Amino acid sequence: MRVGVTGITGGIGQAVNELFGKRGADIIGFARQPGPLQYLLDVTMHESEISRRIGEAAPTGYDVWINLAGADILSGDNRKKSYLERLQRLWDVDVLGTIKCSRAVIPYFQNTGTIINVAWDEALSGAPGDSASLYGTAKAAILGFSASFAKSVMPKIRVYVLSPGWVATRWAKSLTEEQKSRVIQQSASKKWIAPEDVAEALWEMIHNSPPSGTIMMVN
Repeated sequence: MRVGVTGITGGIGQAVNELFGKRGADIIGFARQPGPLQYLLDVTMHESEISRRIGEAAPTGYDVWINLAGADILSGDNRKKSYLERLQRLWDVDVLGTIKCSRAVIPYFQNTGTIINVAWDEALSGAPGDSASLYGTAKAAILGFSASFAKSVMPKIRVYVLSPGWVATRWAKSLTEEQKSRVIQQSASKKWIAPEDVAEALWEMIHNSPPSGTIMMVN
């Protein structure tokens, strides 16, 4: 099974790389700053450039494509930017990046294929605060795109959405214990989700083959 993964150097991407690799999958990883045996891909590139890089990385095609690339708007200097600046960054990376990669990979599936996009468990129910409204806006757009895209490419291609709660990635590690507690108490899941649990859910979704358009919560 050949699996293309954007955002391979992120917390979830690293967990996917380790888990899928141990189980025999051939991982083709993409990132803005790729590591060894990984490929350069910035999802804000033009769609034709994204398509070219996807094709060159695996000329014989893919079985699965997972869109994990996402913008970090919660740490470092990004946290100090205005609400609209952060929203634009999320839109360019999370939303348009997901859409462009989903469309670009279609010619590189053989007979069948699976695309998995990533949303958020509170994208439609909502949560308090600017960070929640920013992520909710972007991830709800991914849900809407995926629902229609699934119907557009069926039956050859299955499209799924994985919607985890707050995942304990690098951002979570930058918070104080008080901040982590406050964030999680306001969440639907009431707990941090481990990247390894997200990777396991992705593996299960691929191998259980639910109906195209399925949304799986991880909370």
